[in-house]
Amino acid sequence: MTKKNQIGLAVDWIAAVFLATTFIAAPSMAYAKSAPLAESAGNPGTADTLERTAQKEKVWTLPEKCNDKPAKILFKAGFTKPGMLRGMWAITWRESKHQSLDESSPWYSGALGWAQIQTSAWSGKSWWSRSAMLDRYQQAVIVKKHFFDKGLMHNWGYGYSHKKDSWYVDAGMYYSLWGSGLTQSWVIDPFNTGWSLFPNKCTPEKI
Repeated sequence: MTKKNQIGLAVDWIAAVFLATTFIAAPSMAYAKSAPLAESAGNPGTADTLERTAQKEKVWTLPEKCNDKPAKILFKAGFTKPGMLRGMWAITWRESKHQSLDESSPWYSGALGWAQIQTSAWSGKSWWSRSAMLDRYQQAVIVKKHFFDKGLMHNWGYGYSHKKDSWYVDAGMYYSLWGSGLTQSWVIDPFNTGWSLFPNKCTPEKI
């Protein structure tokens, strides 16, 4: 074998190793870069994401007989499907009995508004302001855009299935230190109570 051929084989071998390494390493490298955003980016190949896209083409409305202000605010903020609205109504009922709580609340623990967003955790975000936290509609819009739409409702101990239009307990990450007893009595049971109290006359109807 000539020296020229040896050099050619060496180059080919280096190129092959480089390509193999690239295809093997690239997924890991990409995941490492996007890992902090994993909760806010849905997988377009999942049934839930496809259902979410399909639902955008459907139009929902509140019945004229609905006179419940919290339901109207949440619907206007974007919680438009029946289960979606009822679950968010239950969460805000659990958190504040639909009151926009501030520092004067006897239950104040660093969180503001009817959705009880923790100031210490979120006040550095561009969307956060005290006035927005204390305005029920503005806070509902923020929850919809920055938490619900990004799959971050586990901050309230629940997740939501777009495919089934239903909520499920997702309390492990933030409530694990509470233990099952406190999680049941402080997160799950009050949500279930709020769910049962939702005014059925405010169930959205599809146009």
